[in-house]
Amino acid sequence: MKNKILNLIFQLIESFIRNISGRLGVFLRRVYYSKRFSVCGESLIIEEGVIIQGVGDIFVGNNVWIDKYCILIAGKVDTDSIRVKIKKNKNYHYKDGELHLGDNIHIAPQCIIQAHGGVSIGDNSGFSSGVKVYSFTNLPDSPDGKITHFSPLGNPYYLSSQISINENVGIALNSIVLSGVTIEKNSFIAPNSIVITTIKENSFASGNPAKKIKDRFKNYGENG
Repeated sequence: MKNKILNLIFQLIESFIRNISGRLGVFLRRVYYSKRFSVCGESLIIEEGVIIQGVGDIFVGNNVWIDKYCILIAGKVDTDSIRVKIKKNKNYHYKDGELHLGDNIHIAPQCIIQAHGGVSIGDNSGFSSGVKVYSFTNLPDSPDGKITHFSPLGNPYYLSSQISINENVGIALNSIVLSGVTIEKNSFIAPNSIVITTIKENSFASGNPAKKIKDRFKNYGENG
């Protein structure tokens, strides 16, 4: 009962501070979420309209800027009550359901990071507006080949697999990153791309599915 009351109080506070604009809003959200995140570094900026769920499973480094109207969701899903295929990503080094944001990260407006499976984002990385990252998604079919329903009300199958986005990665406008993906360091994902497989280090990748088009940085071996 006590936990339910506390959760209700937290929800009311979050609803109140979410849409306060300007410096006052940024200050209030910094004070509140720096206490509620599992780990929070210095110089956190959370703009107005940001929705955050599962705060206890979110770990934030220094100089993180979460821009307007983003949605961040963390916390492991109870897989006992639903049908889930779990696929491990060897490049992800944290617990399932956790969201880890490194240092010097900007998440532009209207991005979604859904970390029910687990998501880590390395230092000096950035997302352009409209980027979506999903570590827990519907499967289009069932492992046994039988007909299933896609609606959550029809008890569908899900895929849970961690996502590892390494340091100095840029993901451009409206791109989507799906379960189990690793984007290696110093890579760039072009606008409107859909990433479903690993993107190797120093790649400029584009398309659906996203594939390496060229090296991101020339003479990479000399300065990478």
